[in-house]
Amino acid sequence: MEESKNIFAIISYPFLPATTGGEISTLQILNYMGKVNKLKVYTVEPYKDVSKEHFDFEPIFGMPFKASRYLNIFLLFKINKLIKAHQTDAIFFDQPFMGWMIPFLRLMTGKKVFLRSNNIEYLRFKSMGKSWWTLLYMYEKFVYKSTNLVIFVSDVDQAKAIAEFDLNPDKTLLTPYGIPQQELPLIIPNAAQIIKQRHGIGLNQKLILFFATLNYQPNYEAVDFIIDEIYPLLKQTRTNDFCILICGKNLPKEIAEKMQNNPQIKYLGFVEDIETYIDAANVMVNPILSGGGVKTKAIDTLGRGQVVISTKTGAEGINPTVCGKNLRIAADGNWHEFTQLLNQQLDQPENGLPKAFFDTYSWSGIIANLMQKLGD
Repeated sequence: MEESKNIFAIISYPFLPATTGGEISTLQILNYMGKVNKLKVYTVEPYKDVSKEHFDFEPIFGMPFKASRYLNIFLLFKINKLIKAHQTDAIFFDQPFMGWMIPFLRLMTGKKVFLRSNNIEYLRFKSMGKSWWTLLYMYEKFVYKSTNLVIFVSDVDQAKAIAEFDLNPDKTLLTPYGIPQQELPLIIPNAAQIIKQRHGIGLNQKLILFFATLNYQPNYEAVDFIIDEIYPLLKQTRTNDFCILICGKNLPKEIAEKMQNNPQIKYLGFVEDIETYIDAANVMVNPILSGGGVKTKAIDTLGRGQVVISTKTGAEGINPTVCGKNLRIAADGNWHEFTQLLNQQLDQPENGLPKAFFDTYSWSGIIANLMQKLGD
């Protein structure tokens, strides 16, 4: 067991209370890091009051929620003072957007700095057609090369970053998006019956689930693919024995309107108990074609023993060799193959999640590896 450290984290965006996959991922890595270290987190004011919530770290809500915070030189001196007061052993940044501070903090404090890359940002924005991705590439390369250690949520991103930014592989580490459990959790009893009664779905209808934060372009594009590509193919091969459930907040109005008057596709908005929907579903679909990083919803779903049908891009960063029969992958844009895999699971359900999945994706093991690396 590595010796406990004093760690000071800088999170430049509001993530509390955590509701999206990215926010939940940030909260979880901080909580699990805080279970074995003394952790202070300097961040932006929360969305809502979280004074009654328990965290395994001490939050400091001292960063103004203004775009100018990313270039505020005065924040550098304030953070430096807090780092010294905390008697910090290591400094943690989540995402590279305030990474310009890193060389200054290394010089001012003499401490190790490590940064978590949730995506290779320039590739993510390039895939979304943004013209300024070249500027982001140069900035991101500067930030990554300024740190003592960059941790990645996928081996694909890790390999790309080493090649694209000329990083020393020894100064990188794979720390995948994690799950709390170290084995399959207990499934919610009668989940399918609960969801079908809640939404007026026939008891004999099979449930197909997609959930995400839906104002993010790759996710709302996935809903379009479900409506325009996957649903028509399902209708060609099946009767009315299925219902597609789409969960998540902020779906663009024009896409939501395309589902109206169609009882076989239901947009449910944000749901509080997503675990009930995961357990109720016959299968979860992940038809993502753009964006970067690991799709956290897929790992959360796999961790509950559910089967995921995904595009190649949607499964990027997930190790298929530890997912057994629970992860099925179709080529990007091949909706006939995607629908065929979906039909196979609906008609002949089959699953099997190896123990290796939990050995790879449980937070306790992930944090232990990280602390060992920091001690090197």
